[in-house]
Amino acid sequence: MNEITEVINTTLENLNKENKLITPLNYEKEFFSLLKKTDLILEDYVDFEEITNQLTKEEKAFFNENNITTFKELAIIFSKRIEQSDIKEFLKHLAYYMRPSLNNIDVKNDIDKVCAEIASNPNNLISNESKRKLRSLTNIRIKNERQFFDDKSSDVKKLVLFISDYFKKILVKNKTSIEEVITIKNEIKNLKLSNSSLDDLLVLQDRLLEATEKFEKALLSNNVVIKNTKNESELLYEQIEVLQESLIKAEEEKSIDYLTGVLTRRAFEMESERIEKEYKVYDSNYAVVFFDIDHFKKINDTHGHGCGDIVLSTFSSILKKLTRTEDLIVRYGGEEFVTIVHYKNKIEISNYLRRVKNIITNNKFVCKNIKLNVQFCAGVSFRNNYNSYEEALLKADNLLYKAKQSGRNKIILDNDEIY
Repeated sequence: MNEITEVINTTLENLNKENKLITPLNYEKEFFSLLKKTDLILEDYVDFEEITNQLTKEEKAFFNENNITTFKELAIIFSKRIEQSDIKEFLKHLAYYMRPSLNNIDVKNDIDKVCAEIASNPNNLISNESKRKLRSLTNIRIKNERQFFDDKSSDVKKLVLFISDYFKKILVKNKTSIEEVITIKNEIKNLKLSNSSLDDLLVLQDRLLEATEKFEKALLSNNVVIKNTKNESELLYEQIEVLQESLIKAEEEKSIDYLTGVLTRRAFEMESERIEKEYKVYDSNYAVVFFDIDHFKKINDTHGHGCGDIVLSTFSSILKKLTRTEDLIVRYGGEEFVTIVHYKNKIEISNYLRRVKNIITNNKFVCKNIKLNVQFCAGVSFRNNYNSYEEALLKADNLLYKAKQSGRNKIILDNDEIY
């Protein structure tokens, strides 16, 4: 007891000598400094040491550089740490950015699994095991994608070289026999194409077989026909790239509505599954907003379907400008649109809805020098109020119907707010 009293008295004396105010911070700093020079062991000092030992390497460096000796100063270090909710938000986007561009379900599932494991204990984000797993999965994804495109390149080379070595050579000499054509046809059938090309280059292979069979028939009737078939074969060379571009474009057209430029209902259903999975794993809240343009049939009947198309296109353009890229917009059917909007605070959804309503109701839609007043109804549900995404979507649809039945030009939320 006498030793503690002595440390206390010495602390006060030192502060007076240094002309320092006797504040809690100055007192605590001087007291712990003197305590280190004694053999006394106080509970507060032990707690301070235990907390200090839990600091990261970077935090300890800051601790030593700034000569931190008080709990208040130690609190500054902990205040700089990232919150677990921010880590979960980062992991949600990390899983999305690391998704394989190819349809490799195993790699995608492994990435989702690792991110979910870290989300369950965010402190593992910087662990060596987590970094090792993420690096390993990234290497696998890159390797698979490289292999895929190497296979594509190899297959195209096989087909082009084959055509060059056989068709051109034989046709220039014009000495093709039926036996030679049959040999070529069999070699086309036996070309070993990789699994990466089974969905598209096999189409080209079939067309080459079809062309070869035409050669065979032509030789039986008249060798002159060979020249025409040669032109068809040469055209196939050019169509290799065109075929690939067409396949890519066709896939895009399945996902995007041609008139409005937003997702089709089919593509939306696939994306909504991803959003729902993120909601369950990363606690990422979102709202479902069901829009319907008021009296759209009257616009079509009065001004024509061309004007109706302009109204739909303009309405979707406004939604795209006001909706973030990580959120979803879909033309659900006719004049109906659905958006899935993420939020951290529900006030963000209120602000979003007010911006949409303000821009659409306070501006004119122009069609053939006709200025149209356009209004809309909407129903809004918050996902965390329901057992499933389907329930939330149905609730938003029911609230939309309620808004239409109660006078239109209004937005009804599932918390009974009305705009």
